[in-house]
Amino acid sequence: MDTQIQQKIIESLQNLDSFRLSEVLDFVEFIDHKGQTMSPDPNAIDALCGKYRDRLSSSQKFAQRKQEEIRIEEEKWQTK
Repeated sequence: MDTQIQQKIIESLQNLDSFRLSEVLDFVEFIDHKGQTMSPDPNAIDALCGKYRDRLSSSQKFAQRKQEEIRIEEEKWQTK
């Protein structure tokens, strides 16, 4: 871990009252627990990526539709 970040955290903690310190502790425990439980199953990710490999994401579909709209609008302006 970056020792400079650790030092800043320690300095900041020294200025907190006990209530805020307990909130910080709760938060640190929460993110530690979240990191342990949120690790994705690599097999599930591989299965999904393989199954939906040829499907476009909604953002890709949106971008394609938008490009088509732009092309149509440009054609309209060029014919006027």
